[in-house]
Amino acid sequence: MENPYKYVRICAWGGPILLIVTIIFWGILGRNIPPYSAGLSAAEFKAQFAPVADQIRVGMTVTIACSVLYFVWGLAITKVMEKVERHNNVLSTLQLWGAGFTTLIFVIPCGIWLTATFRADTLEPGTLQILFDLGWMIFDLAYSLTTLQMVALGVCFLSDRRQVPLFPAWVSWFSIWVGVMFVIEALNPFFKTGPFSRSGTVNYWLEFSIFFLFMAIISVYLFKAIDRLVREKAP
Repeated sequence: MENPYKYVRICAWGGPILLIVTIIFWGILGRNIPPYSAGLSAAEFKAQFAPVADQIRVGMTVTIACSVLYFVWGLAITKVMEKVERHNNVLSTLQLWGAGFTTLIFVIPCGIWLTATFRADTLEPGTLQILFDLGWMIFDLAYSLTTLQMVALGVCFLSDRRQVPLFPAWVSWFSIWVGVMFVIEALNPFFKTGPFSRSGTVNYWLEFSIFFLFMAIISVYLFKAIDRLVREKAP
């Protein structure tokens, strides 16, 4: 009998692969671990950004190309959530749309940062800095799209009536908590330095750490849930 979750398992790998790509290409090569401080003057920013523009260009190009994996990963989550919802697919649909919108939040800001690298040597410092700011404003302030995914996921698996739920309750609550915590990103436009700035302790190190942790934890339990559903489906 053919494994009905074969392609679901393949899609589930989208999350771990994108997580690695994001750390290496968006974070390290893209110089976003941490990002350039919003407290820099335009001239200071260009002096730091322009010399590594080629490196950032590679990072953003690869990140954009791989961003679709987030949606693919979200589809795998949806297929598992459907086994909990059965005849009511509202939450799994919301999760999938949230994953799809989050994919755009990878693509659009990275496209703006890529544009900034294209003529980094000739652009005026102020223009270059505005492009970088624009990318980060979208990247941080569109948090509600990902919150939609995280809350829908958590609520769905909390409603699992199996004796042993597909996802442990703590994972579901963690997903909801991470989604709610993103509201702190709304403070980003009001601070150029300090813990609530885009490179600050709270709005960067805390928020992005828990997002990466969310992807890692959900991926682990997603594979476990798929394995269990395969066993249940076996004759």
